Amino acid sequence: MKKLFHWVWSFLEVVIIIYVIIITSFILCRNKYGYTQFGDYTFDNINLIEEKNIKDVTKGDLLIVKNSNDIEVGNLIYYYAAFNERYIIRSDVVTNISSDDYSSLYTLAGDGEPVTVAGTRVLGKYSNTYAKIGGILDVLESRIGFLFLVLLPIMVVFIYQVYEFIVIIHYENVEEDDEDDKNDKSNQKKSVTVEKEEQKKTEKESTVEEVREEEHQESKSEKSVEKEEQKKTEKESTVEEAQEEEHQESKSEKSVEKEEKFKISDTAVDDIEIL
Repeated sequence: MKKLFHWVWSFLEVVIIIYVIIITSFILCRNKYGYTQFGDYTFDNINLIEEKNIKDVTKGDLLIVKNSNDIEVGNLIYYYAAFNERYIIRSDVVTNISSDDYSSLYTLAGDGEPVTVAGTRVLGKYSNTYAKIGGILDVLESRIGFLFLVLLPIMVVFIYQVYEFIVIIHYENVEEDDEDDKNDKSNQKKSVTVEKEEQKKTEKESTVEEVREEEHQESKSEKSVEKEEQKKTEKESTVEEAQEEEHQESKSEKSVEKEEKFKISDTAVDDIEIL
């Protein structure tokens, strides 16, 4: 729905701009005689005075005359005539034409008396008449018409453009805020993820260190056990050696005793033999 409204309004903007250009052209494109003129075409809203001076028109008609130079005797032409310090448009039949290298003079039938008109005041002989729409031209060229038919549409378009510009800026700011929020959230998630990974890494490292410490402690305990066993073994061997020495000593003592006994017995035998 919004897209449809946007397209419709864009079309209306184009129509309003074209309309304003046309109306402004009607207001500004006036010739030196005070009539609206576009190129070779002159526009006139027929008033009461011109109704009496132009053939086959009534008050309120829109008369469009095309400028032309192919005028011949007997043609009905339109020309500018002075009236109360301004110019009006009249029509009349050409009765004679005189010209030189610089200008032309047209002799017209007039109202009983011939009228001579310079070629610079002649509009032409081709015309179109549109009944009862000449008042539109007067409204378009009036101050009230300029206010309501030119300024008001332009103001509407301008105000809407300002409103659309503000909405676009606000929408962009909202998008930027949303984007910043998204970025903040993503950054927060990333930081949380990084913290978790670092925490896991730290825990893993601490676990590895604990395992290494346990292994070190086990190694130390094993070494101490080995040392104790070695000491025990050495002690046992020392005891065995001492016992062996004692045994050897007792054996030696016994042999000494035996030798002494033998010596005593030998001595006693000798004594007996002597006796």
